[in-house]
Amino acid sequence: MGVSESSVKRWCDRGALGSSRTAGGHRRIPLHEFLSFIKAGRYELVRPEELGLPVTSGQTDRVLERAARQFQRALVAGDEAIARRVVLDLFLANHRCSAIGDLVIAEAFHGIGAQWDCGDLEVYQERRGCEICLRCLHDLRRALYEPADSTFTAFGGTPSGDPYLLPTTIIEVVLRECGWRAASLGNSIPLTSMAAAIRDARPQLFWLSVSHIPDEQAFLADYSQLVKSVPHDVALVVGGRALHEGLRRQMTFAAFCDDFRRLESFATTLMHSTLRGRVGQQQASQN
Repeated sequence: MGVSESSVKRWCDRGALGSSRTAGGHRRIPLHEFLSFIKAGRYELVRPEELGLPVTSGQTDRVLERAARQFQRALVAGDEAIARRVVLDLFLANHRCSAIGDLVIAEAFHGIGAQWDCGDLEVYQERRGCEICLRCLHDLRRALYEPADSTFTAFGGTPSGDPYLLPTTIIEVVLRECGWRAASLGNSIPLTSMAAAIRDARPQLFWLSVSHIPDEQAFLADYSQLVKSVPHDVALVVGGRALHEGLRRQMTFAAFCDDFRRLESFATTLMHSTLRGRVGQQQASQN
């Protein structure tokens, strides 16, 4: 941050900058605490490379629409430094991860898809762009607080035949920012195996990201069995471009989210309603 060590010690001791003590008595500052302090707006991130974060001058365009174009150009060109800087600057400018996902990452890949359709893009450029974007999302994941309380847990992934990792990875990041202990299981997982994961871990929320379905009838049959195995207290959330309206009419779910901001809204509402229900139960038991 370009400040003295004594200043950092004072902030830690006052509780302004969250920290813990090592066995040797040194102050340890989690990355998410440091970045939250930066996001409060009082200081700038001067040397992010010292923390393994992308070098940034803080001058990346922080308007989401223009940032999406800049991000798309960086992905196509294979410029990882600029791509990571765009995402980090938006995060430090207090844009929600759901908005970054919808208005920057998704928009950039829509643009890349259009370039692909026009023959202006090679296969390697699209694949390389996906890999760079995944590393950008890992930056965000590192920057977010991971709740120690496992009360609100969530996980999910993509079904068999769906190779797309980006959407389920973004979902994990969005839910973590909301306060959920979320983890993506990955891509192309049989729904029978997902049912086993739900049975073993009993999350409060389970998501299914569906961008590609090789066989719709087989998918519906497997999904029907999944629904039967999901406990009533697990919220099943689905989304993805492959779930067209005709398919959704044949499915049962707690929520269909067609973008990441809608998912954030549902997850936040679910968390708050659960907390209110617990408070009500406690009050009733006391009475």
